[in-house]
Amino acid sequence: MKSLFSLLAILSSALTFGQFTMTGPDNDENNPLDCASIGGNPTNFTYDGSGSYPANANEVLTLCPDLSQGSKVRVAFSVNAGFTFDIDGSDQLRIYDGADLTAPLLGTYNSVTHPNGMTVEATWNNPSGCLTLEFISDGANQGTGWTANITCGNPPQPFENHIEAFINDGTVDELNPSDTGYVDVCLGDSILFVAKPSFPYSLENNGTGYSQSNASVNFDWTISGVGQFQGDSLWFTPPARTGYFVELRTTDDFPTTEVMSCKIRVSQLPNFAGAGTLEDTVCLGEITELVGGTTTTDTAGVEVPGGTFVIGGTYAGLTVLPDGVGASYSTTIPISGFGPGVTVQSASDIDSLILAMEHSYLGDLEVELECPNGTSIVIFNGNTGGGGGTFLGDDTDIDGGAPGPEIWTYAFSDTYANWSDLLTENANGNTIQNSGGFNAMNPNGVYEPQDPFSGFVGCPLDGPWTITVTDNLGIDDGYIFSWGLFFNQDLFPETEGYQNVIVEDWWTDDPAIVGGQEDTVLMVNPSSEGEYNFTFNVIDDFGCEYDTTVSFFVAPGPEIFGDTIACDLGLTVTGTNSYAGGVWSAQDTAIHFSPSENVQNPYIGTSTPGTYEVTYTDLQCNREISAQIYYPGYPWTNLNDTVLCEGVTTELWPDTNMYNQNYLWDDGTPTRNRTVTGAGIYTVTVSNECHEFSASMEIGEKVCGLTIPNVITPNGDNKNDRFIIQFSGVKDYEIIITNRWGNVVYESIDPYDAWDGTNKGGAEVSTGTYFYQIVAVLESGDELVEQGFVQLVR
Repeated sequence: MKSLFSLLAILSSALTFGQFTMTGPDNDENNPLDCASIGGNPTNFTYDGSGSYPANANEVLTLCPDLSQGSKVRVAFSVNAGFTFDIDGSDQLRIYDGADLTAPLLGTYNSVTHPNGMTVEATWNNPSGCLTLEFISDGANQGTGWTANITCGNPPQPFENHIEAFINDGTVDELNPSDTGYVDVCLGDSILFVAKPSFPYSLENNGTGYSQSNASVNFDWTISGVGQFQGDSLWFTPPARTGYFVELRTTDDFPTTEVMSCKIRVSQLPNFAGAGTLEDTVCLGEITELVGGTTTTDTAGVEVPGGTFVIGGTYAGLTVLPDGVGASYSTTIPISGFGPGVTVQSASDIDSLILAMEHSYLGDLEVELECPNGTSIVIFNGNTGGGGGTFLGDDTDIDGGAPGPEIWTYAFSDTYANWSDLLTENANGNTIQNSGGFNAMNPNGVYEPQDPFSGFVGCPLDGPWTITVTDNLGIDDGYIFSWGLFFNQDLFPETEGYQNVIVEDWWTDDPAIVGGQEDTVLMVNPSSEGEYNFTFNVIDDFGCEYDTTVSFFVAPGPEIFGDTIACDLGLTVTGTNSYAGGVWSAQDTAIHFSPSENVQNPYIGTSTPGTYEVTYTDLQCNREISAQIYYPGYPWTNLNDTVLCEGVTTELWPDTNMYNQNYLWDDGTPTRNRTVTGAGIYTVTVSNECHEFSASMEIGEKVCGLTIPNVITPNGDNKNDRFIIQFSGVKDYEIIITNRWGNVVYESIDPYDAWDGTNKGGAEVSTGTYFYQIVAVLESGDELVEQGFVQLVR
């Protein structure tokens, strides 16, 4: 601390009373402060230059900034580094937020209410930037007054971040609620994020301060798990079905940073595993059921998994750290998504604390981090922990509230360098010189907090986490530009989640649907065999449409051979088709199936020719199909050899049986009977669909027949007296002779008998022509018929 005391002594010896006194003159709006010339003197304001104030004083001083140089006036009172502040408790310094005493009262101050001093600055609701000070003392007790500092400049101008989100070139802002809500999309949708900040305190709107517009600020977007982007708008197409945190950091030239976050939720792909038919294969003509649908009490066939978010750091924006003796300044990050009851289990659960900040004197500060249940740890205590004159960041000392030209970021983690390394300046490179020429804490490292993060064991993760900065000494100021809290990634398997809900469902129209569209079970009755596809469609609460195809097979009926003929009393079946096998049967016990009736293509045999019906019944749908099998018997015939009379024509008739269907003689005659004349060998073949059989016969020839005279002379000379017929090969015989009037004059069945010219009564007939008819049966069995006439001459 020796170097610190030496510095204070040097500063004290250099102080002189400043240019401003409570007794005037005013620097009102007509005679504003020359802000450019007053910023470098640490003390420039006393009561009247004498270092004390009188009894019964009543003074009013108006201080207004030259708006072309600075927008707000600030007055800093302190008790250190050459400053004094001694106002008796019976006296009052009143400060008003404006150019006269009609302005709002910012506060009433004395050494009792503010023993270490205070800093008062014109507010943003005060476009003039003026402060009016009213000092009143009584006659009882007086203090020595004050040596203070008046500055003016352009402190950070607050502004409002706004985000709009448009899906696929839409025209409606889809963020719900506005700015910080959710934009819900389908995978493949593109989102246009547009930064729409408003600048109520900008030079353009107020005529004071500095310029703030879209053109003069920087827009930095962070999409968790994806990366960083710049610009006042951002097109983003989510690459995965998950949630994304979107952070917009808008930074003006001061720089003032405002941080706003919103979220993207990408529709989750439904699981249609439960949608489908109750059976993969159905039978034609049967009604089957398909599962899939929603009712007010039930959702069937589809489940939607929960969505989770890709996690990144969580940031808070700008926090001003004006000079304030013993004053504390806080900024809070709300953490959510871990769930109730989830707590810090070890120091490693907190990966790091990131602080982008500056302050002109580290020895002023205490920085604490507080978890949601109120437990806090010290990140560092420069006031009692040896911070000394080291600066934080690129602060350029007493500069009217202006920030340094660069923002430096510091990281604190339990796994890195110990805080005690900062106690010795320049040790291990832990301090470097900033642009103002001051030794500053080196941002190019990671520091261990003064108290370990293990002090948070048992703290809930969800809730407000708060950084508190306490400024213990006067005159020095700074900013927390932003800060972030990062947790161990292992804690994020189930951070904030979301759940899509099916809001609409339907089955695509199909003529096979016969009912159930309003329920979770659809009834269908396909009209033909084969593959059937039905489409189940759903829409979720993000408006995303999904579908699945439910397929089943309508089993074909069994197929077997048609009516057929089987030779050799057996049929080897081929070509039987059935979806799940089947069983053969026959009503006639003469039919047998080998090796069994359960074989799809058996051998079907019998021992008895005939026509039989067989039936095949499929096992899937119990459908039957039948066919007739004709088993032809074996054909047979016979021909007997014979001898015929010469020149005799005869018909051949072979023997037959019930299996003979076709006849074919060796001369090509296709009929059973055949007419033949003369000797020879004759062959006939009988056949049916399966078999044939041949038989032959030999016909001999002999001389046989009748010799009939055509005139007789019955005159008793024993020459040609009788009608004598010569014959051979005749075994049966009949003759009838009639006169020209048809009267029978002679008849006989004896071939050796002869007509002697008499009638049946024995009387001689007269000369004339007589007619005969002879029927003879030859020995061959053939019948011979002869007709003619004989002339009788006496």
